[in-house]
Amino acid sequence: MLNPAILALWATYGLSAAGTVWLARRFAGSVSRGAAILLVLLPLLFTGKAMLLGRLYGPADLYSSFDPWRAAAEARAAPAPVNPILSDLAFANIPWRAAVRESIANGRFPFWNRFVLAGNPLLAAAQAGIFHPATWLGILLPLPLSWTFSCAFTIFLALLSAFLYFRDGDATEGAAMFGAVGWAFSTYVLFWVGWSVGPSTATFPLLLLGLRRIVRGGERGVALTVAGILLSLFGGHPESLLHTVAAAGVVFLIEIARLARRAGAASARLPLRRAAAAGVLAFLLSGPQLFPILEAIPHTSEYRERRARLDAGAAAHSQSVPAGEALSRMRPALLPFAHGIYGRSPVQEGRADGSGMPLAYGGALLFPFAFLGLSERRPGRAVFAGLAAAGLLLGASAPGLIDALTSLPGFALALNYRLVFLAPFGFAGLAAFGVDAARRKGGARRLAIAAFATVAVVGAGAWMAKGVFRERDLSPEFVAGSLAAELSPVLLLAATAVLLASRRDLAARRGMWLVPAAVLLLCGERVLELGGVYPAQDGRALAPPAVELEIVRAAEASGVRVTAPGSVLRPNGAALYGVEDVRGYESIVLDRFADTYPLWCLPQPASFNRVDDLSRPFLSFLGARFAATAPDAPDASVPPGWVMRFRGPDLALFENPAALPRAFAPARVSGEIDPRATLAAMAAASPSEFSRVVWVRGVPAGRDLPNPSARVACRSDGPDLVLDTESPAPFFAMTSLPDWPGWHAREGGSHFALATADHAFVGVWLPAGRHRVRLTYSPPSFPAGLAACALGIAAIAASLAFPFVARPRRPSLR
Repeated sequence: MLNPAILALWATYGLSAAGTVWLARRFAGSVSRGAAILLVLLPLLFTGKAMLLGRLYGPADLYSSFDPWRAAAEARAAPAPVNPILSDLAFANIPWRAAVRESIANGRFPFWNRFVLAGNPLLAAAQAGIFHPATWLGILLPLPLSWTFSCAFTIFLALLSAFLYFRDGDATEGAAMFGAVGWAFSTYVLFWVGWSVGPSTATFPLLLLGLRRIVRGGERGVALTVAGILLSLFGGHPESLLHTVAAAGVVFLIEIARLARRAGAASARLPLRRAAAAGVLAFLLSGPQLFPILEAIPHTSEYRERRARLDAGAAAHSQSVPAGEALSRMRPALLPFAHGIYGRSPVQEGRADGSGMPLAYGGALLFPFAFLGLSERRPGRAVFAGLAAAGLLLGASAPGLIDALTSLPGFALALNYRLVFLAPFGFAGLAAFGVDAARRKGGARRLAIAAFATVAVVGAGAWMAKGVFRERDLSPEFVAGSLAAELSPVLLLAATAVLLASRRDLAARRGMWLVPAAVLLLCGERVLELGGVYPAQDGRALAPPAVELEIVRAAEASGVRVTAPGSVLRPNGAALYGVEDVRGYESIVLDRFADTYPLWCLPQPASFNRVDDLSRPFLSFLGARFAATAPDAPDASVPPGWVMRFRGPDLALFENPAALPRAFAPARVSGEIDPRATLAAMAAASPSEFSRVVWVRGVPAGRDLPNPSARVACRSDGPDLVLDTESPAPFFAMTSLPDWPGWHAREGGSHFALATADHAFVGVWLPAGRHRVRLTYSPPSFPAGLAACALGIAAIAASLAFPFVARPRRPSLR
């Protein structure tokens, strides 16, 4: 009998996919029953094993190298991790999902992630994808199954949106299905599916469909455009939103220009107005997510660093490489294994040349069909060819084009090589045209020639790259197997095309044989090439029982936190146990909080801030009561000021008696003179000095005021901090909450004034007497975002009730 959780996973996926197909039929275009079934089932080629067995589609095994997960992995003789490049998923994206689920379980909207960096925004950081349907539709499932659902549903959305777009471009259903598989099974979509980049990019074809409908006068073009923008934004990667909207905008302008040439310049006015209306409507409806992002970005260390590089001059932030290097980076678009593949072979990461994942590649089977499509005189051919070329050049950081793009507003702060996704989409579009061309008279013969030419070109490329294979330490077995996986489907296609071209009795049924064969071969090729890059693993490996962390959780109600030296209790893994860590790895970090790193930790590029010295006094200020260390840590390794609390099979726990509570009343309040002086004073302070004096912004510089004696007891209540205070006079309470804009201190209907203290933390001025004060976080812009969303909904309702704008039919460009 199937596990109820697995049944819930299948029911959630089935109902969600069926509902989405119904919406597509109602608002986007025709989807036959057979096509709908195939679109729903195709993602299972990659996620089916995980769904069938109730596993996590992702890198649970990466935790096995670190305590406290190591002991459980050794007990079950777990094999070595499959794919280390997925570390962001293991140590950031999956813990973010855990934080979202924990907030909802506590009856709170997931504004705040209390488990990392002494607390950090969750909604404003965006990458948890809180509003994306791939997240919230499965959020009530157990964490591993919720994650697996998200990956499967994202692949399904990529398939469906591409199918609708190609079908709307007059491709037959089979051709549209082939193109959809080419896009959704491209390396870009399949590799990024677990990151926020994947959901933000997967539905790019839906945005194109909406804009095309606007140009052609379709009544639902605005709605589809809005849906495409929202899905990209809600995916959680603002940079990908910029890229998808910009690329779609270029395609839209090309179609507008074609319309103006055919029907006159005046014909472009209404589509332009409707596109502008769609942009405004998407902006309003996205307010609850977009406004907090825009509000948070200027306060982040990441923004500060990118602005500094930008201000340093063009040479400091140029994204281009020399032409020869760019040409080398394009090699994996033809030979996807040329530089190695993560999880399959060695990869020389130090090259920083995009090695390890051929993101411009969507399957060699696309090449012969794309050649046929390129030879077709059909509207859109040049657009697809241009997208493919732009994706190849931008993905390779080719000089000229990427530098011109980087000079535009907004793009200077973006990593524009990620526009490489245009390459597989362009090839998929040309290939869809090619499938229909192959069905016509003489098409099978032309397809056979193109397939044999593809084999010759790829084979010649592999022969010429033999030196590259040796230089990159790729084994002959890996090269031979990868080349066979790439070329075998193309050879089978060539054989099928030769058979269909030579048999007159099959000519009338050419399409019946050719299209299913092409789709089947492309699916098989992509499974051979990319299947298993995301392993299907037991989700229980994420958080095996650890009695040591239960001790921390029991004490955490009083507001204590944990830390660990090195990679023990690998950040952000504490979130999987419901434990708050002062370390973390986030997409955004408060710039002023990052200024304190030299006082207590060492930041690592694209990774967490590592704690090497547990004796640093600032850890006491942060409330790091416990330190988790390796279970075999010797007693002599206990740092000064700490004591051994517990030694278990998974961890040893040190306790810091000097750790300050999350909130306390300091003896004195000093006015901040300037930030550098504050940081210097904090660097010289001992643990006890942090409790004696705090430096407060807003107090006259240089003034040193006594703080009345007060009793402050604190406890965590989900993401909130509750203070029980008693004082004979008004006083200042200090906390170790990072001072992101959005904190509120309330008691009933009363609000208390907040202040920035110790450079980066929340302080609050409290009245005399007994009080129970709740500190809560919500982005200040969130109410405005809700109001904007309500305004957008009202505008939709008004447009439906009072269709003031005439909707004349537009001439077709097909």
